[in-house]
Amino acid sequence: MGLGAYACLLGPSNTVPESGGGWSLEADPSARLIVLLTFSMVGLGALGVCLGLFALRRGWRPRARTLLWGGLAAALLLALVPVGGSTDVQSYALYGRMGALGLDPYQTIPQALIDAKDPVGEYSPQAWRKTPSVYGPVANWAFAAAAAVGGASMFKIVFLLKLAAGAAFALIAAVLHRIARDPVRAHLLWTCNPLMLWACVAGAHADVYGAAAMVLAFAVFLRRTPAPGWALGMYAGALIGIAGGVKAPFFFAGLGLAWVARRSPAALAGLAGGVTATGLGSYLLAGPAAFEILLDKAGDVAPTNPWRYLPRWGVEMTHEQMATWGYACGLAVLAVLLWRLSPAPDAAGRAARVSFACGAALLLLSPVQHPWYDPLIFPLLALVPPTRVDGLFQTRLAAGTLGYLPGVPQFTGNPWPDPMPFVRDPVNNWWVSAALGVLAVLIVLVLLAPSGRAAPGPQRSAARREEELQPV
Repeated sequence: MGLGAYACLLGPSNTVPESGGGWSLEADPSARLIVLLTFSMVGLGALGVCLGLFALRRGWRPRARTLLWGGLAAALLLALVPVGGSTDVQSYALYGRMGALGLDPYQTIPQALIDAKDPVGEYSPQAWRKTPSVYGPVANWAFAAAAAVGGASMFKIVFLLKLAAGAAFALIAAVLHRIARDPVRAHLLWTCNPLMLWACVAGAHADVYGAAAMVLAFAVFLRRTPAPGWALGMYAGALIGIAGGVKAPFFFAGLGLAWVARRSPAALAGLAGGVTATGLGSYLLAGPAAFEILLDKAGDVAPTNPWRYLPRWGVEMTHEQMATWGYACGLAVLAVLLWRLSPAPDAAGRAARVSFACGAALLLLSPVQHPWYDPLIFPLLALVPPTRVDGLFQTRLAAGTLGYLPGVPQFTGNPWPDPMPFVRDPVNNWWVSAALGVLAVLIVLVLLAPSGRAAPGPQRSAARREEELQPV
């Protein structure tokens, strides 16, 4: 993670946007250096996590608390340096500024701020100037809160959003430390995972807010009580609704909680009521435009789309057809995941197993592939029993991250002034698209293979184990 933090610390570059918040050296690094640092970070980070998972299966047992504090220290460092690898957080600042000024971010575009000579609009990323907000209402309200405090300064708003992202990341780490059956594995997959730190804290992507609400919902609903009743169901459902209000795919996380509560009508009613109140309620408060944006987003296609090779091979396919095929094949992947993922002996594992299967099926073959979407599944992966797909999901995250590096176009002359011309098109688009498609197939094949199930990982004390085995 030090390589990524150093790239951010160097200041504005083709991975750090202007007015990206945080303190930097303003060193004006070369594009070649930034490419080297960020690509090396991805490769070494993915390798380190995979080796750690392998060693864990062979009996390596570091202290979980040491991993927790080490990851939190890395998160703090990344929260204090400028944003890295993306201009998305600047778009959050723009939509937040709109909200703070009383404008509807679903019906206003950043160009309006530019035309009004707003100081925040001055730093609007080129890619977002004609695009209204594509985020959930809860996310837009969070952006507006940051803008209300940060005022007319892009730098201050971005810095506040980075601090909020770092806090959300740390909250998830702390909750996983308490509820994960194997906290060491949880910290390898989340807290000390350089690629999760890069997406959630360095990039400050809003998905980390949804992930925080999701993990809190699991902690609330699966607390050690004889059975979750109506009240716990309502609180957990409200948190799932908040997560879905950040980004809609987080609604799927509630399916795992509903599964473990399927024999308790009161708990199910509480879950449904909580989700309706905060999730559906937030979209209703935001107005019809929020639903329109949500439907439009479902048909998007990303540059790293794993289906993009089919037209190149002569298979005529529109973006809408790619989306249809992607989600249809995702249903088949869902069936495989539910069938072949290792059974979980505790309530948290059973709930996470279903929620992870739903989220992973959605992401694996979706035509919209972004590495910062993976906070939907990595906290859940940390709660399910270990399987051989752990490393493959980490490898898939690494491939997706390479698709968006170095991350910040420089609109002066050549928008991607890389002295390494292989980066922008072959690596970022075609090679990554191929890798994501191949890895999706590999994950399914490994799960279907007779040896695809892993032996149960290290467990906690016998007393804790007996508690967790109580029926939910």
